[in-house]
Amino acid sequence: KHIEAILKEVELKSTHLNQFPHEFSGGQRQRIAIARALAVRPQLIICDEPTSSLDVSIQAQILKFLMNIQNQYGISYLFITHNFGVVKLIADHVAIMYSGQIVEYGPCHRVLNSACHPYTQILLAAVPTIKGDQKGSAIDEEKLTHSSQNKKGCHFAPRCPHAFSACQIEPPTIAIDETHHVKCHLYNN
Repeated sequence: KHIEAILKEVELKSTHLNQFPHEFSGGQRQRIAIARALAVRPQLIICDEPTSSLDVSIQAQILKFLMNIQNQYGISYLFITHNFGVVKLIADHVAIMYSGQIVEYGPCHRVLNSACHPYTQILLAAVPTIKGDQKGSAIDEEKLTHSSQNKKGCHFAPRCPHAFSACQIEPPTIAIDETHHVKCHLYNN
């Protein structure tokens, strides 16, 4: 009965219990993954690219579904995604990571509307628009293929269009203000 109740919560039928994985659509598979997570009534669910393999209409259904569950049960989500549309829709706070380190963190609207770290700015500039224009410059190809990291200073310095001598020598500290954090020498003055 518990499993049937969970299936109902994720908008699946009890008849689905007898089906094989290959008999489900991508959206149904995502719902099954969510049902498995809900079975233990967690306070936090980690969603690693939960909509990446789904078409846009199914993505919207899954995101709406996740938001409804969040409101119903008070569950928090940690979303891992490259899709800024998803981030804007579902996130309260956002952390931008580069090379395994958080380089910018803060309220979603603030980080995405007033990005400070050069990497965040480059990521946002690379988001395609309907007009086909881009908001800024991308990392140049030579720097993009450069694989070595700066071991002493800022990890992003070899690819950063704004790097200066301090970036090569010492790691940046976190700056800006109480809610918006940026790990970049540009803001440590």
